[in-house]
Amino acid sequence: MRTAPKTALFVTALALAVGLTGCSGAPADNGNGNGQKAEDKPAASSQSVADACKLFVDEGTEISNKAQELSASASTDPAAAAAALEDVQKEFEALGEKITNEEISPVYNEFVTAYGEFSTIIGEVSSDPSKANEAMEKMSDTVTKVTDASKKLGEACNG
Repeated sequence: MRTAPKTALFVTALALAVGLTGCSGAPADNGNGNGQKAEDKPAASSQSVADACKLFVDEGTEISNKAQELSASASTDPAAAAAALEDVQKEFEALGEKITNEEISPVYNEFVTAYGEFSTIIGEVSSDPSKANEAMEKMSDTVTKVTDASKKLGEACNG
């Protein structure tokens, strides 16, 4: 059984997932020194767009760093890497509970859902490498979702 190409696919997919979790930066400043965009509106949750984006940038960066660390072990232990990726997903979900701004929360949740789909596919491939070819088709659609959601988050936070 040829597992090297399937492992390579797994490592490539995991590296892509890690790359897509990169945070888009701090919110654009409107010149008032508080990091808020000029069009920030107070949300019913009382969390500003700037505060929600700061949470995403600060805590999301920590989560992304963990994901980068786990990608190093993907080629030697894909199952452990998939389990760690699942933990990363849970951390993204927990962060979502802190992001309550009505404008940012739905966009962030879209990202988390897409990333969760990606994490699930990686887990399936790691548990049964024979599913790698089938998973690559699903992965393409899911990567598009993660990329689109990441772009929306960047746009929402940076204007």
